[in-house]
Amino acid sequence: MSGIASRRVVAALVIALALATPVAVATVQAHGNHVAADSQVTDDGTVLVEAVSSIRPGFVVLRADAGGRPGEPLGSVYVGRTPDLTYRTSVPVPLDESVWTGWEGNRTIWAVLHGDANGNEEFDYGTDLAVTNINPAASTRVTVRRSESGRASVLAAGFDPQPIDDGTITVRRADLPTAGHLVVYPTGGNRSVGSRSLPAGTHRNVTVPLNESFLAEQTRDFRVRVAAHRDRGDGVFGPSDPPVTAGDRVVDTYFAVAPENATDDRPLVNTPTVTTAPERSATDGPTAEGAAPGTGTDAPTSAPAGGPTDSAPTTDGTAGSGTGFGAALAALAVGFAALVAVVRSASQR
Repeated sequence: MSGIASRRVVAALVIALALATPVAVATVQAHGNHVAADSQVTDDGTVLVEAVSSIRPGFVVLRADAGGRPGEPLGSVYVGRTPDLTYRTSVPVPLDESVWTGWEGNRTIWAVLHGDANGNEEFDYGTDLAVTNINPAASTRVTVRRSESGRASVLAAGFDPQPIDDGTITVRRADLPTAGHLVVYPTGGNRSVGSRSLPAGTHRNVTVPLNESFLAEQTRDFRVRVAAHRDRGDGVFGPSDPPVTAGDRVVDTYFAVAPENATDDRPLVNTPTVTTAPERSATDGPTAEGAAPGTGTDAPTSAPAGGPTDSAPTTDGTAGSGTGFGAALAALAVGFAALVAVVRSASQR
């Protein structure tokens, strides 16, 4: 190969790699360090973190609020590795016993992702540092209310937009301290576009029907808010049924939805604030009291009215999303290896 031809090949490879690099970098960022959690009510000192993504194994650490910034640690749990990266949903993080003993009413706290500096899987504050310098989305602030009458939380968010299934969306987990409703709102709006009535307790993989007229208007991915409401006694959601709150925050969650008639021009890489489709049961569970016909929910567990929480630091499920940053980096590495080989070959001629 002549020197001119060698330079042309090298230039072509450089251009190709330059074009591929933004996609690889975007993929890494979209599947990088991220923590999602929402305000909630707990009756046992366990805080449910909705979704955790981490480039490396580490810890989800609950930290006090210190003037709008994360302060002293209040509790932690280790999150290990999945095939592509660490990505887990519905992660229970226990507050330290001494913290929970002195907890009263509402408190603002942070959920922060920390690294595992020495790989011993034991959190060491001051050594296992927060990874918020890599990605600010590795922390989030929520309000947690202590209650003796049951848990309240709504969990549905993940990575990718959740596909509509026969006009319904799925809430991965819902905890209601009393009989109530899951109510769906379009982001930024207060008009209900769907609801599901449920008894008190913990419910998993709850399907909530959306209004047909609302769905017919959607041609692109859209975001919704699903909030927990108390029932006033008639078993049907109405404007007099108040939202469940923690402090001045509604117990709810936000996530993205992909309608059945969506166009194909959505971005190739989604941001880590949108969702992975929740786990679905093989069959629908029994229909809850007041539920819409044809929709299913896992029956509430046989526990006190407040509903149980997972006692061990395990997760409801783990899930990857897309090819992940590992595949992107691998492809990039192969390209650079090829470039190096060509450059070496050219330099020997």
